[in-house]
Parts: sequence; structure tokens; C-alpha cells
Amino acid sequence: MGALTDYLTQDHQQLDAWLAEALPDPAGAGYAAYSRFREGLLRHIAFEEKVLMLDAKERRGGEHLELFPILRLEHSALALLVIPTPTVALLGEIRTLLERHNPREEGPDGLYAVCERLAEAEAERLLERARSMPPVPVAKHYDGPRAHRTLESALAFAALGRSKQQR
Repeated sequence: MGALTDYLTQDHQQLDAWLAEALPDPAGAGYAAYSRFREGLLRHIAFEEKVLMLDAKERRGGEHLELFPILRLEHSALALLVIPTPTVALLGEIRTLLERHNPREEGPDGLYAVCERLAEAEAERLLERARSMPPVPVAKHYDGPRAHRTLESALAFAALGRSKQQR
């Protein structure tokens, strides 16, 4: 595994640390850590979706890797789960999803290593793009009736949105 894989895996570790710091009291003392987690997660997902996955698709002649649909579904669910005001239960749902999601991206057969192998000598360029990825705009929390607070709800909604896009 190369420098790009290492960088993105370390980013996962930093996100996990902020999530763990926020968990005991996400709406109180842990809110600053949660805010860093939320902003970092959205930036990380943006890089994967807008740079890494598109680069791999181009290098494969327009064909997605087999794991792209599940990663996109999980990215959508994660983005939905960071919309409401954080609670311990909600952060537990996020942690559960990340425990399933991150291994799909890490390791010798994960997204990062596959993309790095596809990029070959240009992997360094992808690493520089990852490092220079700007923060993404983060909206205020929304706690209205359509806010998703469970993994099951977020995944179902994300899957519904994907099926509508494919029509």
C-alpha cells in the first residue's frame, strides 16, 4: 500500500478519534469534536466521490468498480446521519456504519489500494489533491420530521434516492 492509502487510512483514524471524543456528550462538551468529525467526514467523502472514484472510473474506460454502488449508498447514509443535532444514539448509528464501511476502503483489496494501483505513477497527484481538498460547506443541523436518526432509515432513504436517479 502506498502513500495515498496511508493518508486516507490515517484520515479515517482521525475521524474515529473525533467521533470517540464526541460520544460521551455530543451536544455538550463533545460538540467541538463532533463538529470537527462532521466537517472532516464530509470533506473525506467529497474527495472519495468527486476525485478518487471518478479518477478510477476514467482509468477503467468509464466502468465503475464493483464496490462503488455500496460505497455511494453508505456515503449518502453518512451524509444524512450528520444532518440532525447529534445524540449518543445517533453517533452510535454513525459508528456502526463506519465499522462496516471503512474496511471496504482500507486494506490491500480496498478502494484506496485499488485506486492507487490504477493510478500508478499518478497516485502522487491524487495524494496532493486529497491533501489540498478544501473544506465543504456544512449546514446547520436540521431536526424536523424528515431528519434521519437511524442507520436503517438513512440507508433506506439513500437507496430510494439512488433508484430514482437510475430511472
